[in-house]
Amino acid sequence: MIITVTMNPAVDKTGELDDFVLGGVNRLKNVIIDAGGKGINVSKTLRVLNKPNMACGFVGGSNGNTIRTALQKMMIMSDFVSVAGGETRSNLKVKSIFGMTEFDEPGPVVTAEELQQLMDKLKKHAKPGTMFVLSGSLPSGVPTDIYKQMIEMLHQCGCKVFLDASGEALRQGLEAQPDYIKPNLAELRDLYDFHDEFESTESMVAWSKEKAVDLLSKGPRMVSISLGAAGGVFTDGIETIFAPAKKVDVLSPVGAGDAMTAAIAYCLDSNMHFHDVIRYAIAVSCGACTTEGTKPPSKEVIIQLLRS
Repeated sequence: MIITVTMNPAVDKTGELDDFVLGGVNRLKNVIIDAGGKGINVSKTLRVLNKPNMACGFVGGSNGNTIRTALQKMMIMSDFVSVAGGETRSNLKVKSIFGMTEFDEPGPVVTAEELQQLMDKLKKHAKPGTMFVLSGSLPSGVPTDIYKQMIEMLHQCGCKVFLDASGEALRQGLEAQPDYIKPNLAELRDLYDFHDEFESTESMVAWSKEKAVDLLSKGPRMVSISLGAAGGVFTDGIETIFAPAKKVDVLSPVGAGDAMTAAIAYCLDSNMHFHDVIRYAIAVSCGACTTEGTKPPSKEVIIQLLRS
């Protein structure tokens, strides 16, 4: 069983613009609404991979009910804490001539009592060998060391923890030595306070490999770095491998990183070989780029990409 934890889920709205009028009316077309948030995206992809999982976190208001209903229709178990301090956020993603532009709301305020309710739920579900995937941003009211607290608690229960976070939540979470991490390039640059431009894809990959090995020394069993359209870097302490992305017709790159997290979690929970972890990570994340909105790739697409 894999438990995903989404502290700040969202109802994702994705639309398209033929043109963009600054200061004027812009009419979206092909609007798609999805239950979203990083951990929920992981749960949706795990469902396609036929991996039993449960989605946990915070939801509030009518948007929270939309997420519960969507997961129920997808036959994904959930055990959320209902928050009283506001509505689950709505995020707008607009595809235009400028690329994909995202407008993300902050989300509701979470009280100390509600946070404790979530910690109690996670402890209840924590069984030896269970994998927890802790993903995404934190809502107001939640301390930046919450992932660190969760990792320490879950390790005491004999669980494995996959951390996919950014900024201070990632920095402090690393102190608790999560078993697996998957920062993207932007998160990695922020973590190492590196702002220089890369001269080439090769230099970017070389730098990412170096930092992946350094992160491994901080405690994780495996480090994966998602490099967007370039592919990914993976290290398990024995090998450090760059895997290029597969060529696909991209409809939306949003959620591809979460699909990679899901693929890695699926493989690790299934005790697959390191090389198979990489194969699935690239195939599933590239497959997610071929779908509209934040939908996961179909199993047929995943199989096709695994064979290519």
